[in-house]
Amino acid sequence: MEAREIKKDDYTVQIGYSEEAKEKKLMKFISKSGDEFVISSEEMANMLIGGVNSDTLEATFVEMNKINVVEVSRQLECVLDTDMKRGEKIFINYKHPYPLEFAIIEEVYGIAKIDKDIPGIMLTQKFINETRAKIKPKQENFIKKFYKSFKNVDLDKK
Repeated sequence: MEAREIKKDDYTVQIGYSEEAKEKKLMKFISKSGDEFVISSEEMANMLIGGVNSDTLEATFVEMNKINVVEVSRQLECVLDTDMKRGEKIFINYKHPYPLEFAIIEEVYGIAKIDKDIPGIMLTQKFINETRAKIKPKQENFIKKFYKSFKNVDLDKK
């Protein structure tokens, strides 16, 4: 984590300002008059959870320079309206990579299950760039053909 300082008119926030701050994920708030206090990012997130909507909080749970990813399992319940028997329920199980922080929250709520037999990985911009450089045109064409059958998936590059 790089040291960062966010200056506002009435206060300044410092993140990663020392080795201890990096290790313990501490944030230092300094008022305009020079008064300061320190709080851990975990404590800050816990305080915000009750008073801020989830759209605002999403970015606080994932670091900007790396994402720890685990594999999660999900089960979808689908109610059919055509084919097979109308109204029949089917269950679809699938696994996919997901940011660790979100996976833990969803596992607590019973939405997803973390596959603990598969090691997590850390996605960094460097790793993503290296992997992107290794993608061959035939691999990209395979993905396009695979998803062509899905009516609501548009893979055209923006």
